[in-house]
This record gives sequence, structure tokens and C-alpha cells, in this order.
Amino acid sequence: MKKPRRDVITGIVGLLGCAFFLIYIQKIKMPPKLLEPGPRLLPYVAIVIIALSSVALIIQGVKDRDKEEKPYFPKGGIKKITKSFIMLCIYAVMLNYLGFLISTPFATFAFIYDLKGENKIKPIPSAIIAIIVTAVLYLMFVYGFQVRLPSGKLF
Repeated sequence: MKKPRRDVITGIVGLLGCAFFLIYIQKIKMPPKLLEPGPRLLPYVAIVIIALSSVALIIQGVKDRDKEEKPYFPKGGIKKITKSFIMLCIYAVMLNYLGFLISTPFATFAFIYDLKGENKIKPIPSAIIAIIVTAVLYLMFVYGFQVRLPSGKLF
């Protein structure tokens, strides 16, 4: 019997994780005066997106079962993931001290630059994208989900 592809295994683990969190969030007590859809909807949206992605991974893995699998991390992949993780940790610290509105555009610009790979990026369009992403996230969380974002200790 052939060993299942990594995509299929990852998809199954994703679906199991979705089932676990779907059961877990049923036990969380929310304050009764929340505006709906608000914060109560966000975990369900995330679970649906992850479940759909997991199903797509399973389908892709079954479809490509006869193809040879490439290594999970290309050359230098672990170094790149470690760098991205460190950037996320720095962003979390920045959120604590500088707040969402100041740190997110810088972090988004840094992630755009980090994820560019071999492509050349222009700084002005990247800065504009970072500002637009920050504005959309702010509007989505503050007005759509009614979630307060970090304001920072310094400002």
C-alpha cells in the first residue's frame, strides 16, 4: 500500500482540528450584550475557511497521488520560516508598545519584502498596499467584528 501524501495527511489533521475547535468554542461563554455578528462570528468564519482549505488539500493530494513529492522545505526554507517567525514575534512586541495602527503598516511592509522571493518590489506600491491592508483590517475588526485592537503603551 502506498504511503498517503503529505497533503492528504495535512488536510485530515486540519479537519480534525476544525472539529476540535468547533466543539471547544461551543463551551465559551460570551457576554449577552454583544452586537451580532460581532466577535461571536469570527471563530466560525475561521473554522469554515480552514475546513475548506483542508478539503481542498485532501482533494489535491488524492488527485496527485501518482506524482513524486518534492521536499517539504526547499533549500533555505527552514531559515526563511525561522526569520518569518522572528518577525511575527517582533510584531507582537510592537503591538504591545506601539499599538495596531502604528506597527501594522511597518510589519505588513516587512512581510511583503520578506515574501517577495526572487521578485523585485517597488517600495512606494508596497507602502501603499501596507497602508490599505492596515485600514481594511482596522475597519473589519473594529466596525465589523466589534473587537478592540491594541492601542499600545507608548501612545
